[in-house]
Amino acid sequence: MRDGQCPKCGSADVIPNAYVLPGVPDSSARYWENLRVVVVEKPDAWFFKGEVFTSLKAWVCGACGYTELYAKNAPALLAAWRKHEEQS
Repeated sequence: MRDGQCPKCGSADVIPNAYVLPGVPDSSARYWENLRVVVVEKPDAWFFKGEVFTSLKAWVCGACGYTELYAKNAPALLAAWRKHEEQS
């Protein structure tokens, strides 16, 4: 969808970078940063598991509603996943 066209219906009515929210906002964070993706480098560790978080943004087709999610910092997630795989 990042090319400005919906892959499902072909419409050019694409809404970029929409915020993705949970059902109930968490008062400890800004409401638009609550839904995140996490990769854990060392899941068996008791402390300092190496959790890497990033927020999500949605690209939404205004015609059919098809939605794609994109991680804001995908390279950081990939690096954490590779470290996890090395230790498994």
